[in-house]
Amino acid sequence: MLLINPAANIPIVQVSILESESPAQHILMGRALSHLRESNIAIIASGFASFHNLRILYSIRSGTDQDADFFKRNKEWSKAVSQAVSEEDQQKRDQKLKRWREWPAAYDMHPKGGAEHFLPLIVAAGAGEGRAEHYTDEFMGLEMFSYFWR
Repeated sequence: MLLINPAANIPIVQVSILESESPAQHILMGRALSHLRESNIAIIASGFASFHNLRILYSIRSGTDQDADFFKRNKEWSKAVSQAVSEEDQQKRDQKLKRWREWPAAYDMHPKGGAEHFLPLIVAAGAGEGRAEHYTDEFMGLEMFSYFWR
């Protein structure tokens, strides 16, 4: 946040995700925070929703991973994420997000016990209204998506 506001004169409250990795609980966390939007308070959820698996990351970087299908699975995963958060109807979006572990390559992108970089997106989706927008970056040859609600 210092890059955004070097004066550091805006209060920031950090909220942690739950150890349970329960999407339903994280959606409810977002709902509890959603009223802050009415007071023009930003809800910022950091993470790495597109991909966060250090074992695969290091094997790709070192050249030891010969899994040619990984990039295909990453695209399928990112498509599922985008389809879910782009759902305008909040109830339908919630239902899709509650089933995120069933999406293609979910455990490749975020291993069991390692969803701490994905769950903040579910909190933000719980707080957001309407359809998410996104922008894309690249990281080690992978498209990385960041989502936001206005």
